[in-house]
Amino acid sequence: MPHIPSRFRRFRRPAFWLTLALLLGVGTASILGVGNLQSSNEAIEHSYQTLRLIEDVDRQLRTTEASARAYRLTGHEGFREQYLQSLPRIREATHALVDSTARTPRQHDGTLQLQALVEERVAEMQGLFVVQEREGLAAAQRATDPERTLSLSARIDALGRQLRSGEAAVLEVRQAASRRHTTWLVAFVVLGMLLSSTLLVALTTSLSRENKRARALEREAREAVRAMEASIVQRDRLSEQRHQLSRYSSLLQSCANRDEIMQLSATTLRQLVPGASGQCYVLRASNDFYESAATFGERVVSSGDLLVPDQCWALRRGQPHYVAGGQEGMHCGHIDADARHDGISCLCVPLSANGAAIGLLHVSAPASGDPDDNDATIVSTLAEQLGLALANIQLRETLRTQSLRDPLTGLFNRRYLQENLARELHRCERRQLPLSVLMLDVDRFKAFNDTHGHAAGDALLGHVGRIIAGAIRAEDMACRYGGEEFTIVMPETDAATAFERAETIRGALETATVLHLRQTLGPVTASIGVSTYPGDGTTPELLLQVADAWLYRAKAEGRNRTLPEPGTG
Repeated sequence: MPHIPSRFRRFRRPAFWLTLALLLGVGTASILGVGNLQSSNEAIEHSYQTLRLIEDVDRQLRTTEASARAYRLTGHEGFREQYLQSLPRIREATHALVDSTARTPRQHDGTLQLQALVEERVAEMQGLFVVQEREGLAAAQRATDPERTLSLSARIDALGRQLRSGEAAVLEVRQAASRRHTTWLVAFVVLGMLLSSTLLVALTTSLSRENKRARALEREAREAVRAMEASIVQRDRLSEQRHQLSRYSSLLQSCANRDEIMQLSATTLRQLVPGASGQCYVLRASNDFYESAATFGERVVSSGDLLVPDQCWALRRGQPHYVAGGQEGMHCGHIDADARHDGISCLCVPLSANGAAIGLLHVSAPASGDPDDNDATIVSTLAEQLGLALANIQLRETLRTQSLRDPLTGLFNRRYLQENLARELHRCERRQLPLSVLMLDVDRFKAFNDTHGHAAGDALLGHVGRIIAGAIRAEDMACRYGGEEFTIVMPETDAATAFERAETIRGALETATVLHLRQTLGPVTASIGVSTYPGDGTTPELLLQVADAWLYRAKAEGRNRTLPEPGTG
């Protein structure tokens, strides 16, 4: 600035007070603006909280329904406890959602409707639970009204989507208002600081002390603007990450298998942490090592496809293990020791559900150098949801297997036979091919049970199931029909071939023995009845009746035989 002539000295005092007034105005505007931004952030956070509560109500309701359904299907005490524990949680979630929307009347009305529908659904489940407690499993299953349940669930889902859409609209309005306030605040602060700086420089050109003070104030103002801009960028990034996590949580509910979960998780991780790579491990059923189930990104640091728990600090400690880039730390044994770790951050997060370990998530990425970096926290949050989703998929597969398999013999159960025999029969009918049904009954099983005990009887039935499973083709269908009676469906097999296979099975049973409690039991014999489509019947019921009739005739004629013999039926 040029030197101010002495004739301008009379303007210094007014200019000083004007400058002071400008600085005070900027400070006041900053305080008010920060308060306004804080209010906007609180409103935005409230919208995110409401969205999370909507998701929590949906998740808690699905958990309660799953526990109630599993208890109705199996009568297992563990599912009963899970159901009873879930009831207060779903009510707490709906009450919290209603309280959260108290300030938005339109959303509040919807949450009250959702609360009423959830209470209606809970009352329905509780009614079936009471029926099961009083009258037993079969009574509860008879009392189930699937159509009403599906209708009520559809209404709850539709209302949940409406609430999410409404809250998303509210969130968008609040974010727009926050951005608008931020823009005005930055513009006012920058303009005010420029004016005040200009006046200070003009006033203090000849005074070095005031000149230094003016430059210091200018630097501080610029630092404040940069800090505010950085804060806004950080806030926007956190907002986007929360949105992606919310979307990830929502999509997880729709994944039908583990591959879909892994694909969704890999995509979300690449979006949350650009440049990241890693692997997701799943604990084997033997619980002795973890194997890689999915990989994502171009590997920054290599990690083995198989690892044992002792190779990972996170699995040892039961909590996330993070080594930030540029810092000394204990790297896990499954990470390539020869790789350069400078500038690379590594994070291992155990995957667990209900306190049980089910896997491990390993993520590596170039270090950002940002002291406010929260990528490790975001990944840990995602890993928590991933662990629960994997556990739910495993539970779903277990329940499906239990509903179709006989636990004692490992063969299909009677329900599976009833659902699939008609399908196989229609297929053979369309192709004009035969189909045979074998009805097999273990001879004198009641006497065996009375002599050796039920445990030995169970061991014998399990051994019979294994012999049958090993003697049939992959396309054949072996089922435990009930008690000591077994049914084998042989598509595209005529009567003569079916008789030969039945004799093979009968011979294998006749020569086999069972080792139970260091005691050799058996051998045992079996009687077998054979029926063949189309000669013996054209419906599943008739084929089973004919095979059963031949079975009882075989037992009447002395047991340990297959009837009818080819050419005599």
